[in-house]
Amino acid sequence: MKSKESGTLTLTTSSSHSLRAKILYLVLRLFYSPIISRFVKNPTDSGHQHVHPPKSVCKKFMITKRDFYDWTVYDISPKPTTKAKPKSGEKIQDQDVEQIPERRMMYIPGTGFTIPTSSEHFKFISKTFVSDFYSTVTVVLHPLTPKHTVSSVYPKFFELYSQLLDSLSPNGEIDIGGDSSGGGISLSIVQHLNSHGLRLPNRLFLMAPSVDFVQPKASDMKKVSDLDPLQRVDQSHADHLKWVNGEMSMSDPIVSPIRGDFHCLKGIKVVGLVGTYDILEPDCVRLREKMRDEGIEVEWLVGEKMVHCWPLMQAYLLPEGKEAVGWIRKRLK
Repeated sequence: MKSKESGTLTLTTSSSHSLRAKILYLVLRLFYSPIISRFVKNPTDSGHQHVHPPKSVCKKFMITKRDFYDWTVYDISPKPTTKAKPKSGEKIQDQDVEQIPERRMMYIPGTGFTIPTSSEHFKFISKTFVSDFYSTVTVVLHPLTPKHTVSSVYPKFFELYSQLLDSLSPNGEIDIGGDSSGGGISLSIVQHLNSHGLRLPNRLFLMAPSVDFVQPKASDMKKVSDLDPLQRVDQSHADHLKWVNGEMSMSDPIVSPIRGDFHCLKGIKVVGLVGTYDILEPDCVRLREKMRDEGIEVEWLVGEKMVHCWPLMQAYLLPEGKEAVGWIRKRLK
């Protein structure tokens, strides 16, 4: 990995392209659309996600399922038996534990607004963010289109976030993050927290976020689409139309947060990433450059020849996925 700092933007480039990555890319190119996509779970008729974390995650972590209105929410934290285990041979004293701030994170998995959360999401989230005995990640499975749209779903995020704030200890910290559609929602939420009278998060994590529904650079996206085995520009835009459902302008920052006010991001640690074989990459370039130009401190990872949300593929022992997870963990400390 090579890092380059330009003002407030620290850009890290990963040029690793392992044999496993090449094989996985070839398989996705050949089979994802015609075959693999048939096995992707569709939402229920109600549009709700009835998804369960994989057994491997349940064995290693404490998972609590709860209902928030008609949404499903999972709280993931280390098991009590692992909470007191020291790391790297170091002993953790009681007084040290008291000085470590409790951390909570609200994570919104990417769904393209239409496809339920995957098992790979739970594996990535638990491995990357539930890394310490004081960490808890709340995974939010919001309902999907076409039954549910932005006007009915979006406001509830603020109520859930408020609940998480209320559950924090006095010196606790809170983060927001998401990938793809969830990344765009996460950025939009932070932009609008002030208007809801809520405290801003300490950190914001964005993995290949979808940030512009207007797509003024659709021509750039189409150039990348020949390389992206997972997404199509026309299908992505069709899903955006379903999510908005004519209820607001496609340029409204609620759905296109790149067009919103970035002033609120000052003081928040912003960490993002995108692969160059991702149709969202051109918008992500615009996003990080706009943040830099507005004086927002940003750390960004670019995965050369990596597909959409490639860190999720650490579940398949992809070396680049494992490397990205390590990079994320260091930046979000």
